Amino acid sequence: MEESETLGQRIRRLRIQQGLSLAKVVRDDVSRAFLNQVEMGKARPSIRVLRIIAERLGTEVEYLLEGQQAGIERELALEKGRVLLAHGEPKRALIALRPAVASYDWPLGTDARLAQAEAYVALGRKDDAAAILAQERNLIELHNDHHRRERMRTIERGEHFVFTGDVVDLHLRMADRAQRAGNPYDELEHYRAARVLLEAGAEGPPIGPKET
Repeated sequence: MEESETLGQRIRRLRIQQGLSLAKVVRDDVSRAFLNQVEMGKARPSIRVLRIIAERLGTEVEYLLEGQQAGIERELALEKGRVLLAHGEPKRALIALRPAVASYDWPLGTDARLAQAEAYVALGRKDDAAAILAQERNLIELHNDHHRRERMRTIERGEHFVFTGDVVDLHLRMADRAQRAGNPYDELEHYRAARVLLEAGAEGPPIGPKET
């Protein structure tokens, strides 16, 4: 594959490789004419539309934009940042999270930015945290994600996220729904979230700058 492959060419190649028509990719979300314009390099899709196209083609937004898979680096950055937050090291967490917060992919990018907001609250930078949460709110509502909605609210209140059995049960139900829908990526995400919640267990103290 040539390095000069454009976004539109990449989408067209993946679509043809999978034997999908324009209509099969866009369904009722955007017009076939628009996707055709994108493939011809005459139109530029929004991130929302790119997410839809990436999901239908079984790839990631980063691959469509950059021509390479995001790899495991961003996932590792997210997990490391979360661990550092749990250990009360928000400054180091912010540094660790940098590769992940730029991700357009759901839910990794949102999870990273929520962790970033939590770190800002812990450092007393509430305005920075509020700006991030305002940006993520629409995306979370778009996906109707109860788990991340509750996490966002607890961060806004300046508290650690409380992991409850109800949330675990929700993730298990969502994993079952994803399995029945034939979506293994979402299934894995919800099982992973349930596992993390079960392992975490305890309620943490409020987050915020330490008193001196």
